[in-house]
Parts: sequence; C-alpha cells; structure tokens
Amino acid sequence: MNPRKLFLIGIAVVVASFPLRAVENAVGRTLPGVWVMPQGGVVPKQAGLTFTLMPVGYLGEIGGQAPIAGTLAANVSARISENLLIPQFVYKTEFQKVNFSSAFYLPVNWQAATGFIQLNEFTRSRTDVSRGLADVFFSPLTVGIHFSENNNLAIDTKIWAPTGAFKTGDLSNLGMNVWTIQPNLAHTLLWKKRGIEVDNYVSFDIYSRNPATHYKSGVVFSWQAMLLQYLSERFGFGAIVSNVTQITDDSGPLANRLNGFRGRAWAAGPVLLYVAKPKDPGVTLQLRYVPEFTVTNFTKGYTLLFGVTLRM
Repeated sequence: MNPRKLFLIGIAVVVASFPLRAVENAVGRTLPGVWVMPQGGVVPKQAGLTFTLMPVGYLGEIGGQAPIAGTLAANVSARISENLLIPQFVYKTEFQKVNFSSAFYLPVNWQAATGFIQLNEFTRSRTDVSRGLADVFFSPLTVGIHFSENNNLAIDTKIWAPTGAFKTGDLSNLGMNVWTIQPNLAHTLLWKKRGIEVDNYVSFDIYSRNPATHYKSGVVFSWQAMLLQYLSERFGFGAIVSNVTQITDDSGPLANRLNGFRGRAWAAGPVLLYVAKPKDPGVTLQLRYVPEFTVTNFTKGYTLLFGVTLRM
C-alpha cells in the first residue's frame, strides 16, 4: 500500500479545538478519540502543502455542578458545531530519516449550552449561544522520524492562543481565555501484507491560569489508539479507543469548592476512510463516531467528525 496515499487519509483526521473539559467548563481541548490519526506518526518525505476542511460536531452533558466561566452551573448540556481549516506545510530536506512540517488550525464555531445557575436565592435555567472564531492553535514544528518504511514517529507541540471571545458567566464562550501547550507523540506501525495499521497518540494538555476567573485547570494526559484494516488502497475501516485522565487537580476558588474537579473519560467508536481522488489534487474523506463512557467530571456525549483533505 502506498504510504503517500495513506498519509492523505491521515491528514483528514487532525482534530479541532474545543472549549475546556474537566478542567474549567467541563469540556476539553482533548476530546476522547479525536487526536489519533491514520499515518499520524508519518511526516512525508515529499514537500508540499495540504488543506483540510473538517466539520466536527459534539453533544454532551454533565450532571451535578461544573465550573463554567467563573460561575457554578448544574446539569449543563452542550452542543458544538465547528468548521476547522487546517493548512499544513511539509518542508523540503536532504535527510533520509528525519522530516519536518508546520501546521495552523483556524476554528469557526457555533455552540450552545444550557444549564442551571444560582441567582441570588433562586436557581434558574439559562441558555447561551455563540458563534464565530474560537481559539486558534498551531504546531510550529513537527519532527518526523523514520525508523523504517513501516515504523514512524512524530514529535510535536501544539499551542492554543486565547483568541476566541470570552465573557465571565457565559455558559457558551467561544474561547477559554487561557494559553494551552500540548506536547505529544504520534506513532504509526504498518503491516502492509495484511493491510493493517496501528496508530497511537500520547499527549499532555498544560493550561495557564484564566486571568478573568482565577481558575487554573490541571494537567490532562491522553492516550488514544486506532486499529485500521484496509480493503484496498482507497478504502479502510477500523476502531478507536481512548482514555483521557486528568493527573493534577484544578486550582482556584471554584476548584477548591469542588475538591479539585479532577476528571477522566473513556471512549470507543468506528472510523471510515476513503480516498476519493489519489492525486492532482488528492482528495480524501474520513468519518468517525466516538461515544464516551465511564466518565467522571467531564461532559458525557459523543463526537461526530467528517473530514475533507485536499493535497496539492
């Protein structure tokens, strides 16, 4: 199976940015099962530019109380629709075992949240809706290491900037009002004779303190894995399993009232891949459905992702 064609598929699965999770707002940068991607550990040797348009939908809810934008809300449900534009550039190098790339992620969101908040002595239901530019993020440099044709590793750091609108007390802010750094490793192992691929993605989300709410979210660890079976060079299917675990407590006045609000979640679901046009330009489609289970202090729901990648 041609690794370049597989890479086209892989780019389509780059994930979007979301508002925070178990952490302030109970929805996170890392949703279970969306960071891992086919050929995610491969930075191709061929230089070039890729554009990905990726619509993502997420529906979830959390019972009990959750810290959202400086206030405590209860029984919150969230609906997010995001369109993510991702230009990625692979640099030309003379190295045989190492390659480099950079990427930028531009998210435009529609989202709504409904919950109960305390106003004076009364508890009232409230719904907030927002639309527009969310927090942009970028990968300044991804280093791809080719141990062999079938064994590859990518070392990367993603950085989120607080560009989305944020208002204290709003249940549906487009931005988080914090910087986030995510060091990560992606590994890809191919078994070409059987048409099998195994991908793993390991990351840590590290957040700054929100200056408006004085809330600092804890460090979140994520491990995500994908097993793919290719029926041909143009079509494949598989399954995703994911664990997101917060390894340090949140801090701040609201976090202290919630005993650190540390969370975790598991998820698993199917994925389909199709190369609609191999080249000139390459067009790749990808669809995945990732429902969550065994969730603590996170919203519990599902992600529906559809990706379209254009490689020039």
